[in-house]
Amino acid sequence: MATLDPPFGGLGLGAHSLQLGFLGWHDVGKCTIVRNDQFHFAASGNYNVFGKSGTFDFTMTLTDENANATSGPCTVTNAGQTLEGTYTRVGSAITFTDGKHGITALPDGNSVILEVAGYPKARILA
Repeated sequence: MATLDPPFGGLGLGAHSLQLGFLGWHDVGKCTIVRNDQFHFAASGNYNVFGKSGTFDFTMTLTDENANATSGPCTVTNAGQTLEGTYTRVGSAITFTDGKHGITALPDGNSVILEVAGYPKARILA
């Protein structure tokens, strides 16, 4: 069943802490979730990682809006760049890819872990 719940269903609208997984979990910033429904997720915030500060805006959309699908079209926007690709649901995890880039979201209790190949894991705390 292809919706964003799980893994995003445990995250309510409003402020949340961001963590980075590098030899344990470390607080690196805050974000505000402004939309979280079956097919859309949107958050923006600030981070400070290894002495580098910045802002981000992050959205995910299952553009087919088909709760019965296991894969289909999607868009992911990060730092103002929108990528069109496909999503694939496997169990409670969902992976987004455009052929060059990929991100997997999986539940961690009510929190969400975001995995990008070649980078430490990030977590949005519930």
